[in-house]
This record gives sequence, C-alpha cells and structure tokens, in this order.
Amino acid sequence: MTTLPRSIDQIIKTRRSTRSFTKEIPSTENLMKIIESAIYAPYGGATGIPLEQLRKVFIFKQDTDAMEKAREILLLQARKNAKKLNWLLTIFPFLKKKMQTFANKVNGIAKGGVPALNHAAYFIVLAEKKGFPPVEKQSMAHAFENMWITATEMGLGFQLISVTNTLSNNEDFLRLLNLRKGKYTLDGCAIGYSKGNAKKIKEFDVKKFITWIE
Repeated sequence: MTTLPRSIDQIIKTRRSTRSFTKEIPSTENLMKIIESAIYAPYGGATGIPLEQLRKVFIFKQDTDAMEKAREILLLQARKNAKKLNWLLTIFPFLKKKMQTFANKVNGIAKGGVPALNHAAYFIVLAEKKGFPPVEKQSMAHAFENMWITATEMGLGFQLISVTNTLSNNEDFLRLLNLRKGKYTLDGCAIGYSKGNAKKIKEFDVKKFITWIE
C-alpha cells in the first residue's frame, strides 16, 4: 500500500517522473482535482485574454479510438522530429557532443512511440492561447507543476510528454482537438498509477546552490 506524502515539503521531494504505468484507472474525482489545479495555476493575465478563453484542457482516456489516433499522430511526429535532428547532426557533426543524448531519446521514441501512452490511464493535453506578451510556455509550466504536485499528493504517477509541444502546428492533431492552427501552444502529460515502487527521496545540500549577493 502506498504511503501518501503529508506535507508540501514531502510532496516536492517525492515527486518523480513515472516511466512505467499500470492500466488501472484513477477515479474521475481525483482526475478532476488534478485538472482543477491546472486551471488555478498562474496565467498570462497581462495579455488581456480571459482565462476561460486562454487555457483549454483535453483528456484522452486509455483504450479509446481517440487515444489510438493520438498515439499514431505522436509517432509520426516523432519520426519527423528524429529525421530533422539526425540530418542536423550529419550536417553539423560538432553538435553531437551536446545533442547526442537527446538525439538518442528522440530516435527511441521514433522507433517505438511513447511507452507511457500505451499504459497510462490518461493523456492530458493543455492548450494555451498565444498572445502578447508571449508567456504561454511559462503559463503552461505553472499548470503542469500544479498537476504534478497534485498527482503526487494522491499517490499517482506523472510523466511529461514533451513531444506534444511539437504538435502545436500539426494539422491532424489540431483537427482532433478542434483548434485552429497557429492560435495555441500545446504540451502534454501522462497520468495514472505507477508500476513498481517509488524511489527513495534524494537529499540535496541547499547551500551548494546559493550565492548571497550583498
């Protein structure tokens, strides 16, 4: 039985990116609490766009036609991303030292897709409307942070699906969401029950990260 964190300090320290999920479905009530935490995250109020127009949440559930279609689109997009990245490393081989680890990850997704989307109960996509000043990525980061912390507090697994961001101009995926091209920035995550035991808390010496400016 999972022991849930009891304080915000414990939640932050026990938060992990889940790499393997079971197919067990969390309650709709818990899912709505996670989504609610995203809605209450900070947003680009200076853009003058009301929040209900600015932020949209799309939920894909495992074992549905929509999830299958999303997986197919993500796989095709990942293959396009890998092709471009490999071409770049071929033309500019000096970049391999900095980019090879990332390239290996992209190529892995291009071959087999995103493993989490084959098992995690939900694939959540956030869409943040573009405006001025362009703060949609920062706003989405706040929303995902809230969702991650809330999921951790509930004992649920969470994984950012960063390839979703590259679907912001993918017409097939935008059609699936009924969004217009060029209007929104997208990103996504997988949520469900983790498979296996959580890792132990890693402690850091905070002093090593701080420089006092006096």
